[in-house]
Amino acid sequence: MKASGAGVVVVSCSDPRLNPYQILGIDQTLKATMVRNAGGRVFDALRTLAVLQTIGSPGTIVVMHHTDCGVTHFHDSKIRGALSELAPTDKTAIEATNFGEIKGSIEESVIEDLEILRASPWIKKSTQLIGLKYDIDTGKLEVVGEEQAQL
Repeated sequence: MKASGAGVVVVSCSDPRLNPYQILGIDQTLKATMVRNAGGRVFDALRTLAVLQTIGSPGTIVVMHHTDCGVTHFHDSKIRGALSELAPTDKTAIEATNFGEIKGSIEESVIEDLEILRASPWIKKSTQLIGLKYDIDTGKLEVVGEEQAQL
């Protein structure tokens, strides 16, 4: 198998207010894959990104977090408490799990996720990494982090 190096993977939140295809102007002519999870956190998406790096070799990974995200309001401790009530026999695993709480700013969470990708041995060093912040209220999209790249 020969990797093309083409394509984009967007990691974003599963919040229904967020439509990455529309926000980023992606149509079927652009080879783009969406990986969505609570908070759009990359540690939760690493397995999928590793597989995609192997079978499709995307040239770019975009991390897009947004304002008013649920994981800025529902902290890990609250999630752990609720899950411990739901599954008391799994308390040890629940306590050891990172649920993706965003403690600081959205910009800080994007930068943290970009650093996770840069440090991961599963992500090719040649992959372009782009961080974005989307403002739910204004629709403003801004680049976050070191690389000031365009899609």
